Amino acid sequence: MELDRQLTMLHDLGTAPFLYESLQLHGAVSPSLGEEAEKILERTSAHSRSESRGGTLTVAEFAKLARREVGLYARQCPGFEAKVHVSGDMYSGLMVSRGRLLIGKESSIPRKRAEALLQHEVGTHLLTYFNGMAQPFKMLSSGLPGYDELQEGLAVLSEYLVGGLSTVRLRVLAARVVAARALADGATFVDVFRLLDRTYEFSQRAAYTITMRVFRGGGLVKDAVYLRGLMGILEYLSSDGDFHKLFVGKIAAAHVPVIEELLHRKILHPPSALPRYLEKDTAVTRMQDLRKGMSVLDLLE
Repeated sequence: MELDRQLTMLHDLGTAPFLYESLQLHGAVSPSLGEEAEKILERTSAHSRSESRGGTLTVAEFAKLARREVGLYARQCPGFEAKVHVSGDMYSGLMVSRGRLLIGKESSIPRKRAEALLQHEVGTHLLTYFNGMAQPFKMLSSGLPGYDELQEGLAVLSEYLVGGLSTVRLRVLAARVVAARALADGATFVDVFRLLDRTYEFSQRAAYTITMRVFRGGGLVKDAVYLRGLMGILEYLSSDGDFHKLFVGKIAAAHVPVIEELLHRKILHPPSALPRYLEKDTAVTRMQDLRKGMSVLDLLE
C-alpha cells in the first residue's frame, strides 16, 4: 500500500491530488502535535544566535569530518562501507541515499552543529541502513512502511544527546509542523510565508525555505514527522523502551513488538553497530534523564 501511494504521488506530482496523497502517506498534523509546535514557537526566542557563534565549516572540511566518522564506525562494524560524496546535483543540504552521504556543493555548516549533523546522518541514517543490510531480511535496510517518523525522531534525539540540539533547530522543526497544518487547511504559499515571517518572527529567508519545503510537489507534509517522531521517542524512552533495538534497521514504532519477537527467536540478530555517542558520559547522563520523562521543551533546558 505504501509503495502504491508513492507511485501515485509520482504520477500526480504538481497536481491538486498530490497533497491528499501526501496526507494519506505521512499523516495529518494531530491536535497534540500542533499544540506542541505552537508551544515551542511561543516559548522560545526567535532571535537566538546560538548556531552562528563559532563560524562555519566549508564543504571540504565537513566532508573530511564525515569520512573520519564513517571510518570510526567501519572499525566497529566491518560491513559499514558508507561513502561520502560532495554532490554537484545538490546546491546545499545533506542527504543519505543507499549507504551514501551526499553533501550539497554550496553547503555552509555551522561549526557548532557539525557533531549533531554527523550523528543525525551517519550515526542514525547510515547506521540503520548498514545494520539492516546485515540482517537476513534486507527490507530492514530500505525501510519498513512508515519508518520515516521513528528514523527522524532518533536522528533528532541524537542531536540532543551530543549537545547539538539548538533553539534555532527546534524552532525550525516546530515551524514545519505549523506550515504543514496550514497547508492542509487550505493556506496558500504566501499565507504560510507570512504566518512564519510575521506571527512567529522567522527571517524571510528561513520562512521561505520552510514554506518551499512543504509546498514542493503540490504539498508535501512529510516535514511534520521530525517533531512527531521526537515526541514519540521521548514517550518510548520514558516507558522504559529498549533503545538499542531501534537500531536493528529502518523500522516504525509499530514494528517494535515484532522486532522483539524475531530477536527473541534469533531470526534477527542484535544491531551490528550502535551509535558512538552512547559511549560518552554526557550522553549516558542525558539518556538517564530522558528515562525519567522529559518534554521536547525540556531538551533545551
